[in-house]
Amino acid sequence: MKQLFVRTFPALAAELGDNNIDSLLAACRLVELAPDRKLFRDRMPVESLYLILEGELSVSLEEGDKAFSLGTAGPGQWLGEVSVLSGSMLGSATVTTLTPVSALKLHFQDFDRLIRDNDHIANALLSDLIGLLAARLRISAAAIGKLAGK
Repeated sequence: MKQLFVRTFPALAAELGDNNIDSLLAACRLVELAPDRKLFRDRMPVESLYLILEGELSVSLEEGDKAFSLGTAGPGQWLGEVSVLSGSMLGSATVTTLTPVSALKLHFQDFDRLIRDNDHIANALLSDLIGLLAARLRISAAAIGKLAGK
């Protein structure tokens, strides 16, 4: 599992260092998800972060019987971070597996403990999450620009 984590999250792994990778992985549980499984539902409770190792997932917003696709997520990405970091503990989108998915599941209490007890892990994880969120914001802004005809 460690080798797959390092290959999939190379920048985070480099910033964490060997001992802190071990601490992070000890707090996680490897989960294998079948295709067409709802990982999160928009506005439903979320208790864990997922670090995607393998596979592809769709991300959408649902309103009644309509769904608006926000794109896909895959290896090297986190899911559930908005819910956990905002403190709302509610999904901000619906996430569905498109293929078999392998992920590291990190319960929010374990995430909180890691960032509270180890400044180096906190800095590495939060730095990686900020980069991920910034990339998602750029993608969203571009999509809104296309919708607005700009």
